[in-house]
Amino acid sequence: MLPQPNGAWLFVVGDVSGKGLKAAMTGALAIGAIRTLAAEDLQPGALMTRLNRQVVAARSGGFITCLCAVLALDGTLTLANAGHLAPYRNGEEVELEFGLPLGLTDVPEYEQTTLELQIGDRITLMTDGVVEAQSESGELFGFDRTKAISRQSAEQIANAAQAFGQEDDITVLAITFARGEANSISR
Repeated sequence: MLPQPNGAWLFVVGDVSGKGLKAAMTGALAIGAIRTLAAEDLQPGALMTRLNRQVVAARSGGFITCLCAVLALDGTLTLANAGHLAPYRNGEEVELEFGLPLGLTDVPEYEQTTLELQIGDRITLMTDGVVEAQSESGELFGFDRTKAISRQSAEQIANAAQAFGQEDDITVLAITFARGEANSISR
């Protein structure tokens, strides 16, 4: 969550492929690049396009799924997606354009989707660690369970996936739009 020069907020949730040092280096590259690009007040599609070029140029061999969103003070939410899970709005999956994950190929540009939020609308972003949580018997937490709890707090969603059987990193960010500001809970 990074403030933008125009008063908006930038939210980015991502997941680096792989494990270990290589994945950590790719993640560190992406975080540094996002912080630098955030200062330029870019729209999500442009930010993702430029971030992708940097990840491709690094030739780390890995890739990153990523969802980038900018929330303006008037409630306009603009999103770009690089192979990441779609967010939920008030318990319903948001339909948006899906681009390739970052780092696979030089994508000309990432498409954007724009929503107009109303006061009280809740947007929930998360990594695949929630839907891919797995019970001891091998059952996945899955999309139906995820949708059913997507209105809960970020902490409650993360705890439910962990209790089911955490297999991967879990990140959940819940944003509630309230009178020109974003109130967020992240975990």
